[in-house]
Amino acid sequence: MSKPTPRAPEPKPANAADDRLDEALEETFPASDPIAVHPEEDKVRIPKGVGRTLH
Repeated sequence: MSKPTPRAPEPKPANAADDRLDEALEETFPASDPIAVHPEEDKVRIPKGVGRTLH
């Protein structure tokens, strides 16, 4: 019996957005056109108050 082939870990959503941004930058460089990535597609819902600290 052979060993199962190990799978690569699934990319995190943030990494997927970074990868798409990197690809869009590569596709448009050095042109003056804006990149074709829409940040609205990857809105992450963060619970209200998370990440805020009051001093």
